[in-house]
Amino acid sequence: MVEHLGSTRELWSWDHAGSKLSYQGVLQLCLADESIRRHFGHRGITEDSLTREALSEEFVRDTLSRIRSEYVAYRQSESEAENAQYALITAQAARVIDGPMKLCIVLLACAPLWLLINFMFTGGDLSNLPALLTPAVAFGVLVWAVSKRPQSQQAVESVLAWYSAWSTARLRQRSHATRSQIWRRSLRATLVPKLQILVDQMLGPDQESLLRVEDHGGLRDVHAPEYVVPSNAEALLRQKMEQLDGGTIAVCGPRGAGKSTLLRACSTRPNHGFDLTVFVQAPADYTPQDFLLTLFGEVCERYLEFYGAPVGTGLFTTRRRRQELQRRAWRALKWLVCFLLAVAALTGAFSRGLQWSYYHFLKPQVIDHVGHWWSLSRDWVMAFWTDYPWWSSAILFVAGMRLMPTIRFRKRTPQMLLTVQRCQHYLYRLRTVQSSSSTVNIGAPGPQEIAFGHSKTTSMSSVPLTFPELVADFRELLTEIAVWHPLYFRGARVVIAIDELDRVGNTAQARKFLGEIKAIFGIENVYFLLSVAEDLGAAFVRRGLPHRDVTDSSLDDLLYVPPRTLSESQDMLARRASSITPPFVQLLHALSGGVPRDLIRYARRLVEVHRWTTRSERKDLAPAVICEELGDTLEGFRTLMAAHQWSPDTGRLLTSLQTLVQLLRSPVERDTAESRDRIRDLAANPLASPASSLTTGARSPRLPDEALMLWQEASACAYFSLTLLEIFGTPNFELLRSRAADGGRDGKPQRLAEARQELAVSPHSARIMLDDIREAWGLAVYRD
Repeated sequence: MVEHLGSTRELWSWDHAGSKLSYQGVLQLCLADESIRRHFGHRGITEDSLTREALSEEFVRDTLSRIRSEYVAYRQSESEAENAQYALITAQAARVIDGPMKLCIVLLACAPLWLLINFMFTGGDLSNLPALLTPAVAFGVLVWAVSKRPQSQQAVESVLAWYSAWSTARLRQRSHATRSQIWRRSLRATLVPKLQILVDQMLGPDQESLLRVEDHGGLRDVHAPEYVVPSNAEALLRQKMEQLDGGTIAVCGPRGAGKSTLLRACSTRPNHGFDLTVFVQAPADYTPQDFLLTLFGEVCERYLEFYGAPVGTGLFTTRRRRQELQRRAWRALKWLVCFLLAVAALTGAFSRGLQWSYYHFLKPQVIDHVGHWWSLSRDWVMAFWTDYPWWSSAILFVAGMRLMPTIRFRKRTPQMLLTVQRCQHYLYRLRTVQSSSSTVNIGAPGPQEIAFGHSKTTSMSSVPLTFPELVADFRELLTEIAVWHPLYFRGARVVIAIDELDRVGNTAQARKFLGEIKAIFGIENVYFLLSVAEDLGAAFVRRGLPHRDVTDSSLDDLLYVPPRTLSESQDMLARRASSITPPFVQLLHALSGGVPRDLIRYARRLVEVHRWTTRSERKDLAPAVICEELGDTLEGFRTLMAAHQWSPDTGRLLTSLQTLVQLLRSPVERDTAESRDRIRDLAANPLASPASSLTTGARSPRLPDEALMLWQEASACAYFSLTLLEIFGTPNFELLRSRAADGGRDGKPQRLAEARQELAVSPHSARIMLDDIREAWGLAVYRD
């Protein structure tokens, strides 16, 4: 290590090569720590640069001054170990072993072997006294003869001196190893924080602007329940369900806000596994009758599965059921045959080897010893069981409770069995077509091969249930389940979640669909959770203004699922990708508008851009993500605008828009001044005026109303993207954020997400919000 030179001078210098190597070894272990290694490659931080700094005189002096006591003890033990090793080498050089001394050593070494042989052949009682006394007497005579010779006495003294030096050296080495471990452990505990401070200094004060994606499994597996973060909407929905004894609650909100996840989470209660829950989706092509048939079958299957009842009965055993039973029996038979063959093969493989080992190594004395110890163990256990009954009972009770499997007791009552049979009957009738036929032939042969006869055929098939019959039977069965199921399991409830109801069609079709299936609603202790579109939720909130519709009479309550706030988005990304720093979280939250689905999608895009560009700085990654998103959005607007009529003059707008899309999609040209100028021109030209630099300067005819509306929406999107570029894509982001903090509500990052949400409402109101935001952040405002 380094030695401290004097009490007045704070100076350290290397004086021992082994100590320096030890310090370097601990340093390499610290550099391999994940908390240090994850910073390599950012802002000039490499293993070599950190090694140079850590080996500098000032760094070493400050590090070792913190562990001075451990270092002094380590150096003292090292010096003592070196001195003891030198003494051992000296004693070994002076050691003399003559013939009688060698003979004594051989006899002394053979004594344990002689005792072991005698122990094995005498059954362990050491009863062969002559066999024990003979080597002992021979050894004693030899020692007496050696002690009478002066040469042998000198040899004994040299051997004893060597043994004393060897014992001292071993003791000093062990002490040095212990002190070395203590010192290395203290050195590592001191080096890691100092290296982290050094890394922070090299990264600078804005190290949150670096993206270090370490684990983003939550971004890949979107629907994994372990990554779901509870929200305020979930608590509100559970509270609404607790206030009702059954009813219909609709959940509305923007697409991607997490309505499906909310329905799945609230369908079951924590620590209550006896709720009967059914989760179905309503695809776009379903008619009300087909949907009700599917829902009817799902409820029957879920009830039968919950109570462990088979789907079919003995009376209605179909061919498919018999084939399934035959396949299961055949698989079980094949497994049993393979298992028996495997056991036979393993037995044949080990039997010969065990037999050979038994005849060659297993002696009767060994068997007797094993039996003796087995008897002692058994007697000790029985004595403990007899003398300490409470301790024995406690031990067995704990072991039994640990081994006891979880058993869900289900009451078998006549009413439950009747409901199971009804579910089996309905399920069979809903999914099969019953038909029967009979044929009767009566005849007698006549003379000359002429036959007289009569044939009659009768066919009969079941009539499918009509929609009113289907609704009546479903309500009757569901009412029966809702009455008896809570009696079997106290506090249990029936929950039916219908997701994606807004995919049935447009608003009119969704209302019609809801009006036709509302006949199954309104059953006590049955909760219907519906996922509907925002317009249906708005119709319910108006409460019949200006007129009543189907939503007011079908729903008992409504819950609006708003987009996530910035803090909720931070919690969500902290669960799914904890290494994403706050500036990037704010950027993703603004791009997504707080919608969870878009938040995860933009986070994945951020990781993709980070991987294929090998860039980690915010000022490099943010423009790439923003420009890619703006390019995709403008390409979509061009596709919609192509459906309208364009003149040769106004067509230049589409050409300029296409040029901007190409610039935004190019990794090289998206950061150029031309790209930024075109984004500013589009953002400042919401009315597509002829004076815009996007045109040639000649007055252009007015655009059609629909095309003009699309252009205004595209201009508002460009204005929003330009705002994000000028906030997150600049090196002085921290300065802008500190200024915006004094701008009130418009200076908060949450306001950017609200502006993104406003783009879906109106481009004009979104531009007003963006003007206020830009003023708060100190950016130029492009007013109409």
